[in-house]
Amino acid sequence: MKTKVGIGASNQTNSFAAGKEAAMQAMEQGGIDRPDFALIFCGGKHSPEEFLKGVNEIIPDTPKAGGSSFGIITDSFIGYDGFEVGVTIFSSDKIRFEIFSQGGLNENEYEAGQGLGQKLQGALKDDSRGLWVFYDSSKQQNPPMLNFATPLFAALEQYLPSDLAVAGGGFLSDMMLSSTYQFVNNEIYSQHVVGILVSGECKMETAILHGCQPCSDYITITKANGPLVIEIDNQPALEMIDELLGPDHGVKFKDFAMNVTLGVNRGDKFGDFKESDYANRLTLAVDEGSKALVMFEPDLTEGTEVQLMRRNMEPDYVEEVIEEVNKKLSGSDPVYAFYINCGGRAKPFSGVNFEDAAEVQKAIGPIPLSGFYSGVEVARVGQNLQPLDWTGVLSVLAEV
Repeated sequence: MKTKVGIGASNQTNSFAAGKEAAMQAMEQGGIDRPDFALIFCGGKHSPEEFLKGVNEIIPDTPKAGGSSFGIITDSFIGYDGFEVGVTIFSSDKIRFEIFSQGGLNENEYEAGQGLGQKLQGALKDDSRGLWVFYDSSKQQNPPMLNFATPLFAALEQYLPSDLAVAGGGFLSDMMLSSTYQFVNNEIYSQHVVGILVSGECKMETAILHGCQPCSDYITITKANGPLVIEIDNQPALEMIDELLGPDHGVKFKDFAMNVTLGVNRGDKFGDFKESDYANRLTLAVDEGSKALVMFEPDLTEGTEVQLMRRNMEPDYVEEVIEEVNKKLSGSDPVYAFYINCGGRAKPFSGVNFEDAAEVQKAIGPIPLSGFYSGVEVARVGQNLQPLDWTGVLSVLAEV
């Protein structure tokens, strides 16, 4: 029997009703009578307890994983007002899904990554093909602090084979860094990292959608402290960015937040531009007192060469990336596409005049599609697991 995938979504304001409606839609849309696994995501304005109760009205005994989301994406639905929920249900004789989780993320990201990695390492089989990873982006709201993905995934990748496809994201409930959570079967956790190991007669391919190109020469971080980029080329960071933008840009320092993106080229420094070689870093906030950029991650250390990136997403770019994925899957039977998209790429925040998730909907074709809007995205850049900002990560699962 070919793998069945059913996808449902709801934006009802009643959390229980939304969960029940989305789960019922997924069962009906996929023609599923034996649910084997479910991905479930819940908007930040909902009660996770009531949402889970609603889902369990339909699939009480089904293994499930997911968590809070900034927004939801399906084949035919895109929403990020806070009341959106999404449920994706799988029924398969060929593909297995195993859920693993590790707590203590807010205490030590590296140790949490080690803990999850050790659990996964013991479960890896010869037919393990992919891994989805979710974690809390928000460490605390007052004062706002993030859990850093850089140490988390540096620890995790030590336990994974280099050919295992990986896609992941950091959960957000909203842009104010409100509390986030994970669903692991019928439990609700916070400050955890969750891994879903995908194995069986299958193949997973991933692709990174940046939509950015360098608009400066290489510049060097000359003073940094954790997520603070304090000086670039021995100038205060805000002044350096201001200079690079040119004399007539008209953007105030405070507006650099969620707009200024720095790219790190992991490929040939002087080769042709190859977007998949870049790890982009988005500015979370600015410290006008020290004229520093506050980044989502702490990995832009002294001596790191970066380039200022310009957002230039075009609709045909999305189609080109997905065409490359389809070429890699030639000879197999795609059954599901999973899109993890940065919340900053949603149309109201992206600075572009189209919805990039809508372009993914069109380009992916008849394959069932679902996903969520995230805080940080994760994929392999080259052989290494890399946290990414202002990025979309697409994974496509196929039977072989």
